[in-house]
Amino acid sequence: MAIPQTFFNLFPTWIGVYGLTSVMFFISIFLFYNRVIRHIVNSDYKLDFSDLSQRIKNVVINGIGQKKVLKRTTIKSDRSGIGHVVIFVSFLSYSLSYVLFIFGDSVNSNFSEIILGTFIKNIYLNYLEILALLVFVALVSALVRRWVLTPNRLKFSLTKKPESIIIILLIALLMATHLLSETMNQIIMSDKDIKFHIVSTNLSKLFLNLEYANNTYVLMHDMFWWIHLIIILSFAVYIPVSKHLHLLVSPMSFFFGSTKGTGVIDTPTNLEEMESFGANNLKTFKPKQIMDFFACAVCGRCSEVCPTDITGKALSPMYLINNLMKSASSNVEVIENNVTKTEIWDCLNCGACVNECPVGIEHISPIIDMRRHLVMEKSDMPETAESTLLSLEQRGHPWRGTTFTRSDWHQNLDVKTITENPNAEYLLWIGCTGALVERNQSVSKSIINILNSAKLDYAILSNEETCTGDPAKRIGNEYLFQILANQNIQNFIKYDIKKIITHCPHCLNTIKNEYPALGFNAEVISYTELINILIEEKSIIPINENPKSVSYHDPCFLGRHNNIYNQPRDIVDSIPGMKRMEMCRNKDKALCCGAGGGHMWIEESNEKRVSHLRTDEFLDTESDTLAVACPFCLQMFEEGLSAKSETNKEVKDIAELLEESIKDNN
Repeated sequence: MAIPQTFFNLFPTWIGVYGLTSVMFFISIFLFYNRVIRHIVNSDYKLDFSDLSQRIKNVVINGIGQKKVLKRTTIKSDRSGIGHVVIFVSFLSYSLSYVLFIFGDSVNSNFSEIILGTFIKNIYLNYLEILALLVFVALVSALVRRWVLTPNRLKFSLTKKPESIIIILLIALLMATHLLSETMNQIIMSDKDIKFHIVSTNLSKLFLNLEYANNTYVLMHDMFWWIHLIIILSFAVYIPVSKHLHLLVSPMSFFFGSTKGTGVIDTPTNLEEMESFGANNLKTFKPKQIMDFFACAVCGRCSEVCPTDITGKALSPMYLINNLMKSASSNVEVIENNVTKTEIWDCLNCGACVNECPVGIEHISPIIDMRRHLVMEKSDMPETAESTLLSLEQRGHPWRGTTFTRSDWHQNLDVKTITENPNAEYLLWIGCTGALVERNQSVSKSIINILNSAKLDYAILSNEETCTGDPAKRIGNEYLFQILANQNIQNFIKYDIKKIITHCPHCLNTIKNEYPALGFNAEVISYTELINILIEEKSIIPINENPKSVSYHDPCFLGRHNNIYNQPRDIVDSIPGMKRMEMCRNKDKALCCGAGGGHMWIEESNEKRVSHLRTDEFLDTESDTLAVACPFCLQMFEEGLSAKSETNKEVKDIAELLEESIKDNN
């Protein structure tokens, strides 16, 4: 790669290079600061630098390694991630080339050769030319995909804006000017010791047929070289003012992202000192949330998998984030100006959007903070949410109409309370639904019978249990959450609890991932994990055959939020004769049952129920039984089947299925 001798005969090349770069980068930094950084600096909250090694790892794996971008390469209909990676690799490769061949060689023409050596330099230049061809292929594919084939996730109005074409054309021009400048260089150096380049050497033969004067080829080389540099520097100015701002912000988003898992909502421990709760203007959002507003790549992945968007509700994660970004241009309150209350209350906290997002956006976090503002500052919430919080405050559970006590379900069962077995190895946490809802009481009894069959040393709290606080936290009453959580923590400390088994995934997530912020740590495992271990150890041996076909539904708070996918399936597979099938969306792509984020008690905002859509996906498998591992899912799908008038299908917890296979096998 040759360097022009002058900046169009005005002054030395290096002055033009460094002068243009300085001006463009100054403009870029100013624009980036004004659009993003100043809002982060003005936030009422500080940046979180804890767990630095994990944050660096997140940037390396997801930012540089593009893990989340490549998430969909297993889907035949969506291989766009490969094209993005090609462009990203070209960005890194060409960035290095600019350091060597532009900024270095403009000062000392031998700089790149001194650094690389003649042989490696030639290999690198050939690599850049091959990469340019691959980029052209990726760009054509992107154009066809976005504007001709147009998959569902690109059919939103936000994804159809012409900015995508602008960036594609600029990248194409960048590659073209690089190849053309190299081609002219090949012609200029034709009678010297020029090296073979896979593209430019062949192109030079075509241009030589034009028989231009050598000065013309020199002029063309210089023109293409300077245009290439100007396009590079133009990117620096264009990116901060375009949707491609995510190129700058997404690495920040990955670095400052949660290190505690997608199911964890922050737990402020200074509630008594806080002047206001939640967020309703840009200053009251946390720095990471503000980054997320500007990190959106407008790819449509989040909205495509969002159960609320799929069922036609107001909330669409991509639009929510982009509307919150627009709040940066004004000082008005975001609720009802940028985001409607309906959108805020639609969220199921299922994490499908967070799981899919290729740039590290955590959509649930700002939604919870806006709920906190509505609930704790204005007492403004749906009537069903208000009555749920009232029940939690007065009764210690969210089930308003239940007549059961927490000890009714285990009458006549062979189970000891913690006071009767104070040295038990495990505490079995039953949870509100498992103790107070009649249908789920049978699941609790099945779990007891299974653990007794394995002769496990465990105990329960019975009447000493109170709600973990998950519904309060998800609805937005952080103060009530901490009251309930601390009641439980005091009991755990009182009885020196070290190991906890949970049935409800929401209880699992809360005790395991959110109680540590309040000072309590223990080994907390799902009953599916423990039972699977007991089966592997032969402490439990399923023996009775069950010839039915079963489809297992992944609960959001067991699967996506806590990465427990295989253990429930292994339990089903251990039952003789049972045929396990998969629904069209499964594991980390499973559709929510519709009960998360407090929606076990909060009504949906339109008539198209998420649970009914998921029930349809189960019915499409033609399985006999829908297997679940969550009390909320059990109730939602039983209602779903009854609404479909499907009397020949059933919903069962995997504990019930397993119990049937080990009965009379002691």
